[in-house]
Parts: sequence; structure tokens; C-alpha cells
Amino acid sequence: MDFEKLPDDDKMNDDDPVPIEYKMILVGDTGVGKTSLFKKITSNTFNPHNVATIGIDRKTLELEITIKKNEEEIKKNININLVDTAGQERYKSVTQSYFKGSNGVLLLYNICDKKSFMHVKDWLDIVRNMIGNYEHNKYIVFLMGTKLDLVEKEESMREVTEDEANNLCEENDMIWYGECSNKDFTDENYKKIFAKFAQKMYEVIGYNKSARDTVASLTTQKTKKHKKKCHC
Repeated sequence: MDFEKLPDDDKMNDDDPVPIEYKMILVGDTGVGKTSLFKKITSNTFNPHNVATIGIDRKTLELEITIKKNEEEIKKNININLVDTAGQERYKSVTQSYFKGSNGVLLLYNICDKKSFMHVKDWLDIVRNMIGNYEHNKYIVFLMGTKLDLVEKEESMREVTEDEANNLCEENDMIWYGECSNKDFTDENYKKIFAKFAQKMYEVIGYNKSARDTVASLTTQKTKKHKKKCHC
């Protein structure tokens, strides 16, 4: 994935205390664990029974990353506006509008379900159609397998190998982030992973005010709209 890092010019402001905001969306087949992951990282809860998401759910993750500038380490606050989408076909027409403006995409599949892995390319096509080509829109697609706890309990349940996932990433400009367990991973485990996502998005997208405005939080957007309507 050949990204050009934004130049260190007047558009960059690493000393700005305002958190950088990126939008990240969770996608994948129904049942792969998108909502379980979302609930674990946002509220540290886990429900062993799959509950399908109707439409979308969203929450802001407040993270901190370390960047290097002039050989000095600087702490940066990053807000990731995380969006959980429905995986069912009948909801795709509703959730596709939420792909636009995404800086990161976490594509999930079940390592015990080959079919969900085979559908990764279908989801990747949807992402590219809705967000655009890499050349015109800087965003990153991360790939991660779920249900690791089932394989650790019984290896014969594995239907997708790590090599297969790695190869798929190399062939389709995605970044492999291993396998996870929504049951066993804590919210802190996931926050460390998402901090790595944020670090990578910062390296690719940098700190660009126009880009930040594009992915501003819903609260900020509603405030701006309210101000425009006010004629007092």
C-alpha cells in the first residue's frame, strides 16, 4: 500500500492540544463478532449470544499515541469515532452511507468459518466503492480474525490459517493485525490494538485540518449546522 505521508508544513500542527479525530468503521459478515468487539472496547462487556446490530452503533474512543518530532517524543490525543455496522445483506443499503469519510476500516472474519473469510473480498469491494480509491482518499483497511478462543480450545475448529490471511492482505492492500478473542481479550487489550490503528492512521493521514473537519464528530457537525441556521 503506497501512501504518501503528508508534508510537515503549515497544515501540520503536532502541538495543537485539540485531539485529532479519525472515523473508523467495523465491517464483516453477521456473526463474526463486530458488535461483541464494539461492546468490549467501549463498555468492557461480553455477551456470548450474538445480537445482530440494527443499522449502526457508534462511540468515540479516546486514545493516546506517541509520535517523534525533531528527535523528541510527543504525546498526541486521538479520538476514533468508531462505527459498528450491521452485517446482514438486508441492512447493507442502510449502512453503506456511513462508509464515506472513513479513515480506517476494520474488516473482521471468523477463523472458524471459511465462508466469512471468502466474503472479505466482497466487503473490500463495498469499501472501495463507497469510500473510493486509495489514490484519492487516504484510508487504511485492517484485517483481523475473530473467535481465537474456540481454536485455542479445539484446534480442529480452525478453517482459516494465518498464512491465508497474510497472503490475502498482501494481494489486496490490507494490513494484517492477527487474531483476537472477544471472550478473552479485555478492553485494555483492544485499546492497545486500536492505539496501533491510530498510530498507523496518523502516519498515513497526518494532522490535516481540512481532513480533520471532514471526519469531525457528530456533535461538532450538529453544532455547526445549528450555528448556520441561527439568524439572531
